[in-house]
Amino acid sequence: MLSIILNLFENSGMSVNALEKNIGLTQGTISNWKNGKNKPSLDAVSKIADYFNVSVDYLLGKTANNIYPVEALIEFDEIGTISAGYDGTVDEIPTGNKIEIPSSMLKGRDKSEFFALKVKGDSMYPRLLSGDTILCLRCNFVDSGSYAVVLYNGDEATVKKVAYGNNYLELIPVNPEYPIKRIENFDLAQVKILGKVVKLIRDF
Repeated sequence: MLSIILNLFENSGMSVNALEKNIGLTQGTISNWKNGKNKPSLDAVSKIADYFNVSVDYLLGKTANNIYPVEALIEFDEIGTISAGYDGTVDEIPTGNKIEIPSSMLKGRDKSEFFALKVKGDSMYPRLLSGDTILCLRCNFVDSGSYAVVLYNGDEATVKKVAYGNNYLELIPVNPEYPIKRIENFDLAQVKILGKVVKLIRDF
């Protein structure tokens, strides 16, 4: 049983911390299983089965279900482009490109809660490259340290790492050649979070 579960984890492409959080397991649970300190409970097995859309019997080794169950794909249109630099805008002109992602990546949310944009510019290099597609969750607030699509200074927009301070917000690039932009005091009233970046799609 444990080998089947760990194989699912390893092939998920997600970090241990992310898996534990998404499945509803206590932090350190998976490491304890790997080290033989304890074994998965029936409740944990049930949660894992629900998360990966497989049967409990499969995880227990009682059936030979395919480890990669057939999963519906959700299609998104790129609704426009977003600048990775400054002094840019969100250009809401469809690019004609489409992306497909497994439905499980929406974590139970409706497709309408997301939007896809093409990145242009290199201020987020190497985390985001010009030409990448980002899938964003529509929201008006993100935690400090998140990557977000941000509207500021009227109609200017960018994708940046966001950090909060005492009466200010910083837009932080990854590329050290670009400066951090601090927005503070009355200018904060013009800042609007349009969405949180939740997935990167990149073609080789």
